[in-house]
Order: sequence, then C-alpha cells, then structure tokens
Amino acid sequence: MGAFTRGAGLAVAGFVLAAALGGCSIGGPTGQDRADELASQLKNSGLGVRSAKAIFQSSFSGGLSVTVVLSSDMVQPAYTVTAETLGSVLGIVSRSAEEMNVGGVVSYAEDEEGTDVSMVRATEDLGIAEALDGSALLLTPERLEMLARQ
Repeated sequence: MGAFTRGAGLAVAGFVLAAALGGCSIGGPTGQDRADELASQLKNSGLGVRSAKAIFQSSFSGGLSVTVVLSSDMVQPAYTVTAETLGSVLGIVSRSAEEMNVGGVVSYAEDEEGTDVSMVRATEDLGIAEALDGSALLLTPERLEMLARQ
C-alpha cells in the first residue's frame, strides 16, 4: 500500500512540475492571456500607442516580447521617441512583466507604417542605453524592477 501512495504522490508532483515548467496556469489566466491584457493596457493608456502586440514565450524562465506602434504625433523627427513617452510605456510593461514573473522582456517601437523608431536618445536619457541592442530593448528582471518603480 505504501508503494501505491508513493507512486500517486510522484505522479501528482510530476504533473505540478510539468504544469509549472510548461507555463501552464491551472485555473487562471494563461501567460498569453496576461500578455493580451498588457497589449490592451498599452493601447488604452493615452500615451500615443496606436496598437500593441505582446507575446508570452513559454519556456523555463518565461519571456515576453512587446511591440508598440506609436501614433504619428508621438514619433519625433528622425524617427525617434522621447524619454518621457518611452519611460511611461516601459513603466506599464515593467509592472505587468513583474506580475507575470517573466524572465525578461524584449521591446520594440514602430511608427504607423512599420518603420522602427529609434530608442537610442530615450534610453540614454533613461539611463538604460546598455539594454539597447539595435532596435530591440532587452530588459532583465532587475531592470524591469527598476523601471516599475519609476
């Protein structure tokens, strides 16, 4: 009888571990459901985000990819974004990412025609220029925590 109990316990433990590692959420919103909510928050934020797409990447540490399309009045000459706008957008992204407990966020900004919007000056002004890799902003959990507090 002890072997049966131990086997059942191992089966339950295996199921819980598989659900946790697979990014499954038992009885609650999935990672993608939360990512969709983040995209909706960004679009309705009043920050000039015309549309947003957030993709939850279920993996061991979980990740989030966020692309915002900025309205034309938010895109500065030479296709740049201000630190004020980027900081406000990243604040929303960071708070959601912390709640989702993701391992990191990759963020992109585009104009309404799909052209990449430069975040160079804005990331310098925000003190996070080293997180910029081409047109992608790579945010670690530590940086997300810092941005969520701003």
